[in-house]
Order: sequence, then C-alpha cells, then structure tokens
Amino acid sequence: MKKLFLVLCMSFLMTSLLMGCKGDGTSESTPEVNDILTAVKEAYGENYLPEMDLDETTLSDMYGINTELIDSFVAQIPMISAHPDVVIIARATEGKGDELESELEQVRTNLVENSFTYPMNLAKTQASQVVKHGDYVALFLVGAVDDRVDTSEEEQLTFAKEETQKAIDAFNSFFK
Repeated sequence: MKKLFLVLCMSFLMTSLLMGCKGDGTSESTPEVNDILTAVKEAYGENYLPEMDLDETTLSDMYGINTELIDSFVAQIPMISAHPDVVIIARATEGKGDELESELEQVRTNLVENSFTYPMNLAKTQASQVVKHGDYVALFLVGAVDDRVDTSEEEQLTFAKEETQKAIDAFNSFFK
C-alpha cells in the first residue's frame, strides 16, 4: 500500500512539473511576436499574402512609427504592390502600449485614406483593424482576395471583415 501511495505521489509530482503551475489560471509566459505571426499565417494558409519582412528602419520610414516605443516586432507586406496587405505585430516597451496603438491607428487611417489608388482593395483596407492586449499591439490588413464577381460593396466589406477577424482571433488566442 505504501508503494502504491508513493508511486501515485511521484506521478502527481511529475505531472505537476510537466504541466507547470498557473496559479490564477493565466499563463505567466509572455508570447513571442513570431509565435503570434505563425498563428496568423496558419489561420490563412495559402491566403496569407505578406512574405516580405520589414526591418526597423523600413517600419519607421515607410509608416512613420516611432520604433523607440517597440520592444520587439514582426512586420510583413506582400512583394506585389497591388495587394494592400500589412501585418505588424509588436510588443511595446513596457507601459507604451497605448502610444504604439495610437501610432498604428494613424498608419491604418493613412492606409484607408490612400486605398482609393486601387479601388479593388477598398473593402479589404476598410476592414483592417488595430488590436491591443496590454503592451501587445497589432495592425491587421490581411486576408484572402475576394474573387467573386457582381458583389455589392456591402458583401465585399462583409467578406473582408470576416477575413480580418481570422487574424484578430489568432492574436487574441494568446491572451486568454
């Protein structure tokens, strides 16, 4: 009986060590921005168009983002300029999440205002969103291309919003 008790205690301890301790039900580890990007890419599969990484200088020069607000980031755009897709996922310097969110909102506004260059991208650009969780902030202008013909503007926007929601869901899954 003592041996059985000892075996059960040892297996319980090993299981506890392997699973980790969450205490209040939340994970104490902070997600890496690359892990979030991987989840976003998986949500879209072959419909994920951005494949060109942006470095810190390009992020600052192209979008006017103050990179001093950023602790770590990933940013991608497509190589073909006809596609408006932009994915920026960043962990702000501690306590700078609100400032970074404001800057990404300005980037989004600029993208929406300039989307008239390619009317085919209007719905996708309008459906873009900035999302924030603590010091993690992301801009998602991403999703499948709506190849349907004879659709109304409302149908195009609905399709684009559903596509954007995939990225938002992937982002939010790291903060449950």
